[in-house]
Amino acid sequence: MDIVWGVLLRTAQAAVESSSTLLVGFVVAAVMRRMLGAAGTRRLFGGEGLRGLFRAWAIGSLLPVCSLGVIPVAREMRRAGVPAATVLAFVLAAPQLNPLSFLYGLTLSEPLVVVCFVAATMLLAVAGGEVWKRWFESPADTLPAGDEPMPAPGLKRLAAVAVTAGREAVGPGMGYVLIGVAVTGVLTGLLPYGSLGHTMRHDDPSSPALMAVIGLPAYSGVLPGMMRIGLIFEHGNSTGAAFVLFAVGVGFNAGLVAWLAAQFGWRRSLAWLAAVVALVLAVAYGMERPLYFAAEEASHTHAFDDWTSPFPRGSGADSALFRDKLLQKVEVLEPVALGGLLLLAVVGGTAALDRGGRVDRWLAAAPPPADAPASVWNRGVPGPVLGAAALLGLVAFSVVALYIYYPAPDRAFAEIVQVRTEAVVAVRTGRKEEAVRRIQQWDLLTRKLQVGAFIRTGAMDAAAGKAAEDLRERLEELRDALLADDLDRARELLGPVEAAHRECRSRYGTPGATGTGPGRDS
Repeated sequence: MDIVWGVLLRTAQAAVESSSTLLVGFVVAAVMRRMLGAAGTRRLFGGEGLRGLFRAWAIGSLLPVCSLGVIPVAREMRRAGVPAATVLAFVLAAPQLNPLSFLYGLTLSEPLVVVCFVAATMLLAVAGGEVWKRWFESPADTLPAGDEPMPAPGLKRLAAVAVTAGREAVGPGMGYVLIGVAVTGVLTGLLPYGSLGHTMRHDDPSSPALMAVIGLPAYSGVLPGMMRIGLIFEHGNSTGAAFVLFAVGVGFNAGLVAWLAAQFGWRRSLAWLAAVVALVLAVAYGMERPLYFAAEEASHTHAFDDWTSPFPRGSGADSALFRDKLLQKVEVLEPVALGGLLLLAVVGGTAALDRGGRVDRWLAAAPPPADAPASVWNRGVPGPVLGAAALLGLVAFSVVALYIYYPAPDRAFAEIVQVRTEAVVAVRTGRKEEAVRRIQQWDLLTRKLQVGAFIRTGAMDAAAGKAAEDLRERLEELRDALLADDLDRARELLGPVEAAHRECRSRYGTPGATGTGPGRDS
């Protein structure tokens, strides 16, 4: 039953983790179809040649989608007649990078490393498109352009976007998403608890290859992936493995691979994917020594705990523990995203009942001409203009979401106070599972603290960053003692943890830095 609950939990966690970027993917695909149109989408991506490949990388780097959310967008690009090589360059670029993950990465590792990762993925996206065009492309890959009547301006156009996104949410695209989520749940749920804790070491030449084997089929969200990369650098693990995680672990999953195979055939798709992974590994091994800045390497890491079973053997997992661990994944954006996906599914399911296409004909029907001239507030706006504005709006939304997801230091410490108090009480009373959960939350909040300070000031104070890292090291020692069932050692470590917490709070300039007891403002 521990295995069954573990598979179910990892599957549900992957679904929650992907919800916000998946919702964006459905909306972007619908905007492309109903506002830009097939011709506008082809113009957006620049057509054949290197220009199209570079433009695909640039657009993909701006849109906040993941390796599951990219599927509906890529499907719409194919329907619109965008060249296959350009679609594949977009697929390689879009999941790995967006404004949220880029800023997050700058706070968690050497900025030079993040910049090198971004530059390498740009070259890989372009190279991947070129490899397809030169060695794998077939005349059958060029689909006829899916030009169709555009919706009438006004509310009908907005309704058409909602209906199209809903249909995609219950259509074949969602099938590939479910494949990705299910394979991730089974794979990570079956890997023994903590089995990756001593892997991905800098002194192990197999680390990048092992990361490719695990990361390719498993789904990782953009921000959780960047967090794992941050942990790799904190622990002094393999830089090459970090790059493979960035390029392959975040960039692919089993559902995306299944979609590629359905579009281009298993043989060509797997051959192209093998070529891309080989390029990634070549770059990863080339980066290992030049971009390794750690003074020492930790003996183990918790960076990949989410890619193994959440329950140790014999832990007695049940529905209550399942619920508690799943709710830890639900933060600010996830409830809204899950509600949005449910609404799209209802709209799409209802639209699927219209077998005769009456809804589509009504949406495309132009309104009768009005006798009076339109007012300045009711001007007709071309669909491509609205589409471009909508895509830019999604980028702006990702920036707003960044500020919501990463609060200001005072707000972050307000959350930390509660979590810290519950963690300390759980350690002192011997409630191991509760203490471990709260320590994990505390660790995550310190990372949000760093990003929140960085995006509001544009700089990261070195002393403040070191204080946050020291606190996380103390928290990791405390968690290791709990996992080893050494409660006496865990209670002894509360003192160093409290001292590191006070130092961290004082460095971020928040009040109440001198308190000591749990439950007080410190």
